[in-house]
Amino acid sequence: MELGKDGIIVHKNSRKIVVRWWNYCPVLEVCRKLGLDTRIVCKLAYHKPVELFLKRINPKLGFNRNYEKIRPYAPYCEEIIFIEDI
Repeated sequence: MELGKDGIIVHKNSRKIVVRWWNYCPVLEVCRKLGLDTRIVCKLAYHKPVELFLKRINPKLGFNRNYEKIRPYAPYCEEIIFIEDI
């Protein structure tokens, strides 16, 4: 299922959704210019805030980003939202 021109849902079931994004990303551009690794920058700067945001929506929601599938090392960034067993 496409999410406009910027992403696509590649897996969806009752407990998990996997999305691939290729939208414009200022973090990607800055990392390219400064020679920084997006895997490190995105994990340190954005992973925890997204987790906390989802927990505010529903305490059972979890978040993960596939750091093997992140730009510029892949043609997209892959993110996973799931329901945790609590």
